[in-house]
Amino acid sequence: MHVSQQPDRFVFPFTELVGALHLHTTFSDGGVTYPQMILAAQDVGLDYVVVTDHMALSGRDAGFEGFAGSLFVCVGYEHNDDNNKNHYLVLGTESVIGYHAEAQGYIDRVREAGGVGFMAHPAEKRHYFEAYPAYPWTNWNVTGFDGIELWNQMSDWLENLRTRLHFTRLFYPRRFLREAPRELLSRWDEFGRTRFVAGMGGVDAHTMKIRIGIMRRTVFPIKVELKGIRTHLYLQNPLPPSDPKRSKSLLVEALKKGRSFISNFRRSDARGSLIYLEYGEGRVVCPGMPDEEVPAPAIIRVRLPREAELRFIKNGSCIDRRKGASADFDVRTKGSYRIEAWLGKHAWIYSNPFCVGGYPLW
Repeated sequence: MHVSQQPDRFVFPFTELVGALHLHTTFSDGGVTYPQMILAAQDVGLDYVVVTDHMALSGRDAGFEGFAGSLFVCVGYEHNDDNNKNHYLVLGTESVIGYHAEAQGYIDRVREAGGVGFMAHPAEKRHYFEAYPAYPWTNWNVTGFDGIELWNQMSDWLENLRTRLHFTRLFYPRRFLREAPRELLSRWDEFGRTRFVAGMGGVDAHTMKIRIGIMRRTVFPIKVELKGIRTHLYLQNPLPPSDPKRSKSLLVEALKKGRSFISNFRRSDARGSLIYLEYGEGRVVCPGMPDEEVPAPAIIRVRLPREAELRFIKNGSCIDRRKGASADFDVRTKGSYRIEAWLGKHAWIYSNPFCVGGYPLW
């Protein structure tokens, strides 16, 4: 590991947008209206939200897509197969794809329609909460998908309800978010061997109400939901407020190309984090799908708002660790490299990978 100071005159060449993805409203099975969700997102300081009601683009049709002050509202939808499995977050299509038979079919149709798709809560499990069954991804032989939801906030919480004693978690729903599923990270890393697959974090906000005996409680009130798993985008320029259509295109493209990292706001606010690769004569690239082949040697630089345990991952294996708010990691050979930041036993940040060299990367 190489450690050095960031150049005094360095100016980060990207704009950061912090947002929440995979939100549901009363247009499907969510517990809040669009105005309520928008107000909550504004109050907690988000730059964008992505709403994905089930099989519906009603929010767009009702005129909610676009800027609400400085907040950009992007409307997509959540698809599923005939067995209510293999859920797929779809962005950028003009209409809902009318096909449910099997996942490969709607993945192909979404792509043909110019859309972008992410596998939703693909490793979802249930241990106790039978009233809310799991909806995992079951067809791992599919091709052509753009990304994967690595950390789903609602799934994480539900999966950790194992006994009645765990219902104490109703009162502190974000406290127990620990890490993205390791089996899913392994799959993601393996996908990255032969092609780029974007990773994102999802809230899966439903603001659902549950009843236990005579007690009724709203789990994850919307403001609480929006203070959990976030996806930070790096864009070359700010979204143009005068052109909502262009803004949506830029946002969806950044998600597709993985120009981003995931954070758990409950542990700490990661806004302002700089995670980038530098090579050649000072050329800087952010995480995600490379626009051109990046050669070795290079340096991945990390600058965070607070100290953490920084983990340097190459081809799915941790090859270096450092405690601190900043570090520079040497990249000497081709491969897929990414950064994780941990606060104690809790994951805080997962970056999308930096792809060095041509595919296959190892």
